[in-house]
Amino acid sequence: MKRVKDLMSKSVITVNKEQTVVEAAKILSERNIGCLVVMDNGNPVGMLTERDIITRCIASGCDPAKKKIGEIMSSPVISVEPETTVVDAARLMVSKMIRRLPVTEGNKLVGIITSYDLIKEVSKGKRKEDSLIYLAAEYEVF
Repeated sequence: MKRVKDLMSKSVITVNKEQTVVEAAKILSERNIGCLVVMDNGNPVGMLTERDIITRCIASGCDPAKKKIGEIMSSPVISVEPETTVVDAARLMVSKMIRRLPVTEGNKLVGIITSYDLIKEVSKGKRKEDSLIYLAAEYEVF
């Protein structure tokens, strides 16, 4: 059975919780990504997504140039280990309603796996429509 380490991306873009929301938004835009892992003293402490920026900063009227990432990030970090099975990672994503999981060994960040990574894996050799039906059927058992 496939493990998270087989599908994860080892290149993870991180930010410090003391950086501003504007700085984070620029990184998201420049890198064309949807999330950042938030670090403090070398340890992952949260996730910052585009949705966090919109709902916890912009919609509430805060100044993104002054607001710190640590004030709006999603926390605590929900993560998996590299040896976690892909099925268990998918179940965790569905149960927590999240699309991205940092991969950690102890407190050390070693990668990230996304729902897109899982869909790509399930889709290999199948029509996209078939893989989505397969995934939906699998998730119903949770």
